Amino acid sequence: MKFAIRLAMAALLLPMHTAAGDYSALLDEATSALDNDYESDWAFTETSVESEVTTVARYNPALPDGARWILLMVDGRNPTTEEVTEFLADKAEHDPGHDDDDDDPENDVEELVEPGSLSLIEETDDYWLFSFVPTEDEDDEGFFEHVDATLKIIKDGPYVEFINLQSNQPFRPQMGVKIKDFLTRLTFSPAAADGPIVPVSINIRIKARAFLVIGIDETVSISFSDYEYVGD
Repeated sequence: MKFAIRLAMAALLLPMHTAAGDYSALLDEATSALDNDYESDWAFTETSVESEVTTVARYNPALPDGARWILLMVDGRNPTTEEVTEFLADKAEHDPGHDDDDDDPENDVEELVEPGSLSLIEETDDYWLFSFVPTEDEDDEGFFEHVDATLKIIKDGPYVEFINLQSNQPFRPQMGVKIKDFLTRLTFSPAAADGPIVPVSINIRIKARAFLVIGIDETVSISFSDYEYVGD
């Protein structure tokens, strides 16, 4: 689960650097449309479904630091004081308006696409669909050879509409671990008419078993909606 979330966050917050190949210029243009700084100028509603609990919250960068997140509902009801406290503590660690000088966008994104691995699957009047090989580091060794990775570029932009990583069958990435199902899907679209390209959803699913006794069955779905420009 930690790996899936790390991969999803890296792809969500950062534009994808182009892999070498015939489509590098196209991909460079499409991914540069993603506004990395949208959290500074755009308010939005976040709906999260995790462990069968649905939370709805609003983020507004125009509000003072520490007051930008408001937890609106938990499972369709008003949140308790404890739930608000826990929610705000979690968001304080992952504040979208927080700048981390240690983050290097290009280094993070280069871990996602193996240079030269882009391959055109389909082209229509409206989009290009590509497959690619995700780059593995030593912690992920043997994982991505069992994962189909695709991305779709909308021609009217152009911009990346989705990035999808999905296992094609159960597999064993290392001794004692069996992955039954894995999915990470990120989708993007314009925030408004003529607005920047922003995230609209993150979906993560992983079913696994480790050493016969540890079972993992996690599904996380996060959507972002009702974008509103609040910048200067």
